Amino acid sequence: MTSPESIPDFVRASGSYRDPEGFVFFQGDRVFRALTKDGLASYHDFRQSPLSQWLEEEDWITRTWETDSASAGGIAAKFPEIIGVIEQSRIPFISYPYEWSFDMLKDAALHTLDLLLHSGQYGFTLKDATTYNIQFFGRRPIFIDILSMAKYVPGTPWAGYTQFCQQFLFPLALTAHRGVPFQHFLRSYPEGIPLHVMKPLLGGLGWRKAGMFKHVILQSFFQTGFQADNPALKSNFQTLKFSLDHVTALVRAMKKIITQLSSSSPKSHWAGYSENRSYTAPEVEAKQRFVEKHLQDIQPSSVWDLGCNTGEFSLIARKYADLVIAADADPESVNRLYRHCRENGISEILPLVLDVTNPSPGLGWNNLERQGFLDRGKPTVVFMLALLHHLCFTHNVPFEYIFNLLQVIEAEYVILEFVPKSDPMVKKLLANREDVYPWYTLSAFESEAFKHFSLVDRHELPTGKRVLYCLKRRGH
Repeated sequence: MTSPESIPDFVRASGSYRDPEGFVFFQGDRVFRALTKDGLASYHDFRQSPLSQWLEEEDWITRTWETDSASAGGIAAKFPEIIGVIEQSRIPFISYPYEWSFDMLKDAALHTLDLLLHSGQYGFTLKDATTYNIQFFGRRPIFIDILSMAKYVPGTPWAGYTQFCQQFLFPLALTAHRGVPFQHFLRSYPEGIPLHVMKPLLGGLGWRKAGMFKHVILQSFFQTGFQADNPALKSNFQTLKFSLDHVTALVRAMKKIITQLSSSSPKSHWAGYSENRSYTAPEVEAKQRFVEKHLQDIQPSSVWDLGCNTGEFSLIARKYADLVIAADADPESVNRLYRHCRENGISEILPLVLDVTNPSPGLGWNNLERQGFLDRGKPTVVFMLALLHHLCFTHNVPFEYIFNLLQVIEAEYVILEFVPKSDPMVKKLLANREDVYPWYTLSAFESEAFKHFSLVDRHELPTGKRVLYCLKRRGH
């Protein structure tokens, strides 16, 4: 993987190159933003407004403070246009909208709209409305792009309207009105679902849904007119005079539409897995005790729960780790976990829609603008509980490849579960297919595991002969 451009003692963020007013760079775990003359002036305008302090106190925006540019390791000498540096509070783990559940994207949309409404009361607005300005810090979204805050220029429309439609409204409407998960579309269209793609996806009558006529059909009409170089349409648009009241009315109308949207994706079998699994109650308790015992011993700083389902073991891990990444390929399971965390004030868990067999890759310019999932951190502990047999039988992934993945992740410890062919869940997986997995045996699994890891503990669950392992990576 090609490294981002290096600065002495600093690394420039590979995805921060579009803003003419500055860019983000790092020193270890610290996050900085280098500012040009215009960027520093814009920052000062915002910081001098009471809006800035209110938003920070309410944790609506990431905290920032000015720092001595001379301490920036010669950054001003390397980039003469830089005249100021600010430091920002660090987000523990960066996530992207194609990894969010429905309610995560919806909450991010409402946060953006509420930020616009509050900013308007102080004469400010947002220069754009991209999903990438939002991160999840704890159980709620937070806005991270301070330079996007700017004084409202009288007579101008909402600059981020089209971007908001493509990155927030269209994906949410796709799931709400058509039952189609939006994650793969946002991964394919990182700038949001284009209008010409959304129209056929919404379907012949879909535009009649609340708000869709205005925000899809009329927008399509205007875009077509401009692309056709229609002088009359352009002239009429340029003579329109907007006011902050007009912008506020549009934002309020959009907020009403977003608020009414709810996921209508097909009911997930996996979202109810914990109620329908083949464990006995004592085995469930034994598995929970095994996981908790080793977390208590390890005291991890971070845990990745891969194949987390609705987060049963993520909820245990959050008692011991500052950060738990709870990842599952099923959007409804992840959404259920997110709602649970939101409603119960749980801030240590970040739920993500993510398929272990196809994790988010590097995307954008030079494949570095949006980092791949495996490049965004190194956990202390990885869980693979009730996941191995799905990888092997559903996706034909050999043991060797599973342990190679764990080597890439570089977790110090792995807590995983071997499920034998005699288990009822495995029998269901193999019910309608030929058993071509003679290599799937406990001895073959242990042989591969112990090439890379040493055994810390092993516990067999008696009824189904499932086996739990706590392994430690060799060399640690």
